[in-house]
Amino acid sequence: MRIVNTIGDNLTSDRVLVVGPGFDEDPTWLDRLGSRYTQLTVDRCGSYLQGIAELSRRPARAVLACINGSTSTPPAAIAGVREAAGPKTKLLICCRTVDEPIAKRLTAFGADDYLLHPVDAAELDQMLGYTRPAEENRIIETPEGKTTEIEAMTQALGHFDTGPSMLLERLADVVRIALGARGVTISVEGVNVSTGEPVNVYALTADIRSGTDLLGHIVVGPRRHGAYVLRDAQKLEQFAPLIAQMLNTSQRYRDALKQAITDEGSGLPNRRFLRERLPALLARASAEHFPVALLLFDIDNFKSYNDRFGHDAGDEIIRVTGNLLRKHCREQDLVTRYGGDEFAVVFWDATGPREPGSKPAADASAALEVLDRFRASIQSHPFTHVAPQESVHLTVSGGVATFPWDASNMDDLLKRADEALLSAKRAGKNRVFVLSAQ
Repeated sequence: MRIVNTIGDNLTSDRVLVVGPGFDEDPTWLDRLGSRYTQLTVDRCGSYLQGIAELSRRPARAVLACINGSTSTPPAAIAGVREAAGPKTKLLICCRTVDEPIAKRLTAFGADDYLLHPVDAAELDQMLGYTRPAEENRIIETPEGKTTEIEAMTQALGHFDTGPSMLLERLADVVRIALGARGVTISVEGVNVSTGEPVNVYALTADIRSGTDLLGHIVVGPRRHGAYVLRDAQKLEQFAPLIAQMLNTSQRYRDALKQAITDEGSGLPNRRFLRERLPALLARASAEHFPVALLLFDIDNFKSYNDRFGHDAGDEIIRVTGNLLRKHCREQDLVTRYGGDEFAVVFWDATGPREPGSKPAADASAALEVLDRFRASIQSHPFTHVAPQESVHLTVSGGVATFPWDASNMDDLLKRADEALLSAKRAGKNRVFVLSAQ
């Protein structure tokens, strides 16, 4: 295995020579060694005699002499390697913990020190006299300052409940920082995100799969400093299934969250959704000085339809009411089923500060316009599945309260809208009362 790179550093020779039997239970350790010292060639000689001959032809920065207690390593072999390597070459014995006593004895025959397998990377750096370049600590300068791989992953987890684009963008940042890349692009099921510099020429790539299904690809641009090595490619291959798993888990989380805030009968957001969103909207309205109107309404005589035609008919009425209401409301309005046959709609439009002296009733005009269209639509709807043998025409009663005139917070706004709804019911139903206009 040979990995050669042109990166310059404070290692004065171009290779490490490994001699001896090695460690059969860890066949990849030489690959890891080559990946750590990318500017060196890692050579291997299976016996000490071969190692001595190789050192006579070409010197090495360091020699790792592997010993195995099951086979005898004569002191003369270590002494021979020391003589062939010369006084400037680091000679380090590498052994398992069980063979540490043997390694200690062999250091008396010319070895500088010994290491226990698996080798601690920082300890090996120190013994080789190698100061690792700062960029290999995986801290990359970004426009926001210094960001580490762990910090980038933390930021990605913060977007776990967002759509796939935001999450993928943060995960692309993780890959870019972890590999020291200039730029990274991730493409998954039609969603393409990039971070860092545009990836015009890719240096590494990996497939993103869920089981046997191909979801997309990771494309990595050139490295900021130097070239990629085997370790980087292996790390990218580890990121690919992690990204697939995070995307799948994020989708399940969003599905569960949507289910938690969606009313099954109407298909609209539920009371929980309204109570989570409305406080933030009122805070924004207070800061930006625009009005918010809350409409509460219910279906007149809904219980009688349930009693006469059964609960399936009641379910049909709720479903159709939800569809018609959403159809006639604007995109920004919060349309919800508040419970039972009661619905709530929050009307708002951040068109700028209120005019001095503006009247609350005028600020509820959008709610009344939408409601008039909805009432006409629901009254004319045939509801043939509810009562095939007779004509059913529904009516609704509602109440409107306006922020900030009628209330200064969510609970009071809901209470005042409910008071207006009750007034409409007492007045004969099939009507809407605007609290501020009374």
